Amino acid sequence: MSLAPADELFLMAHDLQTGKSRMPDQALGGGLAAALLAELVLAGCVEIAQGGRLTLGDYGPAPEYLSEFLYEQTRNQLLAGEVTVRGWLAENGRMAQGAVADRLVRTGDLRRESTRRLGRTVVRHRPVKPAEVFMRAQRLPSYLRHRVEVTEADVVVARLIQILAPGNSLMELDDAAREYLAQLVPALHPSLLELLNVVEASFSSGARGPYF
Repeated sequence: MSLAPADELFLMAHDLQTGKSRMPDQALGGGLAAALLAELVLAGCVEIAQGGRLTLGDYGPAPEYLSEFLYEQTRNQLLAGEVTVRGWLAENGRMAQGAVADRLVRTGDLRRESTRRLGRTVVRHRPVKPAEVFMRAQRLPSYLRHRVEVTEADVVVARLIQILAPGNSLMELDDAAREYLAQLVPALHPSLLELLNVVEASFSSGARGPYF
């Protein structure tokens, strides 16, 4: 069973034994924010026009705290003026890692552990059921390697990882799997393609703020 895009990205981007991130905070925060925006697109809550402008969709969010919060925040901003993908990601990138971790704690997938080191509190998130969570985190790379049919959400997560963590270290895809993913990306909904284009342009340009 697949997870929400941001949840799946969070698990894939962490060492599930130590709880440490396998990506820099800037890349992970931006990637999780992009995955959260993708969740709103997939739910029909928002659409993304060419040029990266957000518009309201036809549907409300899933009955889940984080989705409802982000939808209401985005809706209010759109009623007040223009919202761009880059602006949305910059605003939510800083909080995304903590918000997604909290959601995974609420669903019972992770537990929060706090320790004091050198006068500061270090927070780690470890799986409640390690074997089960490990299998879920490995599902997407396995599907791509074996050319199993995947969802649009899966393709978004895989492409985000390619953009944010180049070098193949997180998914360990062979040439055939990368080719399969490359074939799937152009078939995404136009709003999702625009989102990925903005993320790729932001990270490749080097001209970004703390998170975008």
